[in-house]
Amino acid sequence: MSLVDAHGMSKEELLTYKSIITIDYFSIAEYVPSKDKKMSSFYHSHDAYEFIIPFNTIPLLIYQKANYIGEVGYCYPVNPQTEHGIEFELDASLLSIVVDKGYLDKVKKELGYDNKYFYTRFLVSKELTQILNEFKASLNKNLIPQIVKILVLDGLKDNVDNRRPQKNYFKRIKESILYMSNNYQDPNLSIKKISALSEYSYTYFTKAFCSYMHDTPINHLNKLRLSKAKELMKDKSLSLNDIATKSGFKNLSTFTESFKRIVGILPKDYRKNFID
Repeated sequence: MSLVDAHGMSKEELLTYKSIITIDYFSIAEYVPSKDKKMSSFYHSHDAYEFIIPFNTIPLLIYQKANYIGEVGYCYPVNPQTEHGIEFELDASLLSIVVDKGYLDKVKKELGYDNKYFYTRFLVSKELTQILNEFKASLNKNLIPQIVKILVLDGLKDNVDNRRPQKNYFKRIKESILYMSNNYQDPNLSIKKISALSEYSYTYFTKAFCSYMHDTPINHLNKLRLSKAKELMKDKSLSLNDIATKSGFKNLSTFTESFKRIVGILPKDYRKNFID
């Protein structure tokens, strides 16, 4: 499979990308859904390393033995020959970066990470954002080694394997994840209501959800809302109070507390340092 092919399951899917730039051992593709064209769900593997950066929230990213919300502000790395994909039709923009295995392994060795692999998401730094924007504008191939170096350093500095085995009977948990994604704006959406829709008891639903996502349902819902809030922060006409309401939080205080606890900084500081 070529670097370009690693971005999608078929030639038809590759045509849905807004742009694909391939230079030597490096390929970058930007996907933007349209009203008529959305990428269908898929599950595949390839020989290269891949780094997926969501610009909008992806309800469910599947990674061998692990499942994630594709949260805005994070990068999701994929090791070679690792099955991965999306569970639902993709209605979100993202950036897919594919790097030749031989080249990236050489960079890993030079940086002292030759026996390490990517097992967890990592925060997209301002430095990475700036250099990616510069590359897309200039197509300067001399920037590629800098991009790859940042990906390795940021992705392997906290090398924790947080994958968890999937269970075959979790179809209803997947459905509940999609339901949360479609109804997160409702401030009265409760885990009790969601568990009732799944036809599981509240206790069993919570246990099954934790086993599938390695997180509680309420934390998942809050992460989903916070990821949506990060998207809204790009609109400078919206106040933090507006963003809190549109993201499904009952008030600004609850939004601020959740943001600080889960993201690690206050929303005003995140907007200033990562958005503005």
